[in-house]
Amino acid sequence: MWLRQILDRNSVRYPDRVALRDSGRDIEWRVLAAEVRALAVQLRQAVPPGGRVLVLSANRAEMIETYFACAEAGVIAVPLNPNLTDAEIGPILGSVEPALAVADRASIARLADTWPRMPTLCTEDVAGLPRAGHDGSRPAGEAAGQVRRPLMILHTSATTGRPKGVVYDDQVIRSNAASWLADVSIEPGTVFLNACPLFHATMLIAFHYLAAGATVCMLDRFTPQGTLAAIGRWRVNHAYLVPAMVRLVLEAKALPDTDVSSLRLLVHGAAPMSAPLAAAAGTGLGAGLLVSYGSTEAGGPFASVHPDDRPGQMPVPGASCVGMPLPGYSIGLRRTDGQPAGHGEAGEIRITGAGLMTGYWQDPAATAAVLTDGWLNTGDLGMLDNRGYLWLIDRRDDLILRGGQNVYPAEIEHVLYRSPAVADVAVVPAESSAWGQSPVAFIQPTPDASEKALVAELIQRCVDELASYKRPSKFVVLDKIPRSPSGKILRRELRAQLGNQPGQLTDQEQKL
Repeated sequence: MWLRQILDRNSVRYPDRVALRDSGRDIEWRVLAAEVRALAVQLRQAVPPGGRVLVLSANRAEMIETYFACAEAGVIAVPLNPNLTDAEIGPILGSVEPALAVADRASIARLADTWPRMPTLCTEDVAGLPRAGHDGSRPAGEAAGQVRRPLMILHTSATTGRPKGVVYDDQVIRSNAASWLADVSIEPGTVFLNACPLFHATMLIAFHYLAAGATVCMLDRFTPQGTLAAIGRWRVNHAYLVPAMVRLVLEAKALPDTDVSSLRLLVHGAAPMSAPLAAAAGTGLGAGLLVSYGSTEAGGPFASVHPDDRPGQMPVPGASCVGMPLPGYSIGLRRTDGQPAGHGEAGEIRITGAGLMTGYWQDPAATAAVLTDGWLNTGDLGMLDNRGYLWLIDRRDDLILRGGQNVYPAEIEHVLYRSPAVADVAVVPAESSAWGQSPVAFIQPTPDASEKALVAELIQRCVDELASYKRPSKFVVLDKIPRSPSGKILRRELRAQLGNQPGQLTDQEQKL
């Protein structure tokens, strides 16, 4: 099994090298192996083979240990966002029926109030679990070749509706790691910082770095100052952040006084990064930028743009280059009529490879809707240029149909982002009696921006740079654009706000 092999191999090869690091402690490979095996003993005693283990905790190294231990014990890890409400967690627990929760103290107190019958094991106690008498032997009947046994269920962020449980087995994790390690150069001893939540699919990249013998660092929670301090103090070489995090780091007052010279590679994903932000990141942090494009259903990243890549001009306004497929993946585009899309033609992005999820947990209908003949339908709209670079245009679900014409939110956002007074922006459809749908722009201004002057400027930008049917019919200024923990815009929340936001109307609705 892949995670077991990582642990066994590196605990022998690099016993005294730090494998995991958080704000509380460093964990060397030999200690990691001992703690994982001790935790696996506890899991075997409390959970039947194939049973589910809820992982509910703020970021800490013991979460990674728990994932390793679940794989070792033959049980399935089910990480959840601790910020979910009880109403959101309840249906998930009803679906996966966990036999045990590995949780931090705050989450254990919450579980005791709401789900008092659930057995718990505290993450803060993992380091002190008894190790005596455990010789590292494997339980009888567990064959190393059982690569299709479920290891993990990751729930989608529910940006468009009910979350679904994405099932990973050993082959998914191993195949995506092989693809990543073939694409990204990671030397043993590399110090990697993952600033994202460890309950999200981006934590798979931490596994990839561990497989290469790197040190994986994590933050209790993301803050710009904390991220900069970690880069300087831990001498971080590679880091993973989403674009919203990058922007906040660049705005942090501590940046000029922080030594970030150790940083060589900044990996970013989950959402497109605007060209001005990418330029500022390269200058301000002095690191190469690597675009990572993937999805939970794909088993993680499946395409990338390297710092030295030169993809050229965007084929359509607002499109973002997400690179070429990682080794082991193939990409195809399908038109709305079901036929393959050619170079320079927009279509739905489909991918195939050994790293795709095995399916959605106990939901064969939802699985069949996205997995067809070994191809995953991503729901994203894209375009391949004549050199094989993939350009992301938008989510198919986000497409706005205005008077029979397609309007891509990314194209409008691309124009609005160019205002120096815009910190963040999101465009969603509103119902229109005249045209079916009409785009509405939600704007998060920079701290020193004047709302009235900003809206006037953005209206003029749209008049100058967008066809009339693409121009927003309304601008709404927010303190903050809602995003998921992975950095994706929560457009469903914005659409829900449309009925009670005053905003400022333009004259486009009446003109068209």
